[in-house]
Amino acid sequence: MKGTALSCFFGLLLIFVLMGSIPTESAAAPPLRMKSFVITDPKMGGIPALRVMAPSDWRPAGGLTWNTALANLVTANVAITAPDSTAGVFVHPSNLFISGQIEYQWQQGQLYLGMIVMPIPNSPAAFVQQIVLPQQRPGARNVRLVGQEDLPEWGNSIAAANQQPGGICRGFGTCARFAYTENGVAWEEDFYCVVLVVQPNMGPQNIFWQADRNLSVRARKGQLDALKPLANAFVNSFRVDRSWFARFNQVQQQWIAAQQQGIANAGALSRAISRSNDAFDAALTQSWRTRQQAEDRASREFSEYIRGTENYNDPTSGHSVELPGGYDHVWANSLGEYMLSNDAGFDPNQHSNNDWVAVEPVR
Repeated sequence: MKGTALSCFFGLLLIFVLMGSIPTESAAAPPLRMKSFVITDPKMGGIPALRVMAPSDWRPAGGLTWNTALANLVTANVAITAPDSTAGVFVHPSNLFISGQIEYQWQQGQLYLGMIVMPIPNSPAAFVQQIVLPQQRPGARNVRLVGQEDLPEWGNSIAAANQQPGGICRGFGTCARFAYTENGVAWEEDFYCVVLVVQPNMGPQNIFWQADRNLSVRARKGQLDALKPLANAFVNSFRVDRSWFARFNQVQQQWIAAQQQGIANAGALSRAISRSNDAFDAALTQSWRTRQQAEDRASREFSEYIRGTENYNDPTSGHSVELPGGYDHVWANSLGEYMLSNDAGFDPNQHSNNDWVAVEPVR
């Protein structure tokens, strides 16, 4: 991230830019309409898998891909872009990698027990530059790192949500801004990334690592800072669905058992995906509760670093939601949409068939 410790003046300036002009009684900026985008899993009958926040008129593309040859089994590759394609938010794939002693026995890029053999990068920013950008932006030219801020507490909180018996999990968080040209257009892109590194307590000296958060926001050169509050709401809204988590856990356990028995039956695993259910036993319930508590801490830690957002009490859902800050009036409806405005005379109920309810900031 570039300069999250913003001065008061610069913070105000960002809000004014985001609104399009300095608000006055005679000329208010258009309202911002946001919603929670639900990413479904077709292999599990179309149930919700992930949720992220973005402007309502932006267009989603991509989704989840299952690959039973990989230990992580499923990856998300999602783009939600502005109608004019000048900006977008992205969820990038996160594979499971292995490095260490295994590198002397297997070539880089080969699969070992479903994990990709790959030297661990020096930093999350290096991971983005060496792996994410070449895969996700193959047409990018003149790629350069122009800003970076480490987010250690955010990384630690994400690691706490992923602790497992038999090893120590550490998290390394960062926001790294890259500039590049693609098809003759100059872009800037902020990558919000947490790389988790697991060191087993016993066994060969190998390290398992994966990007648990692999998100980005991009815009045309010179326009990215104006999207900072929106970007922060997007990153902090990333959540895994509880029912999907239960069903994924079942399939993962079957995959692990098959690997231990030396069985490779993609057809059987594919049927297991579709037949899985969302039942929670005691252990899984505790795992989910621990994960959510850690996710909540991660959200608070991220908000401490990243200014420009505000928490609101949403009466339609009964939960709090983080939205771009700097707005005097905010409404919500039962469809999971939010309207933000600085126009005292604006009423979304006069312009929509939906029932909009005013929401208040968390005090």
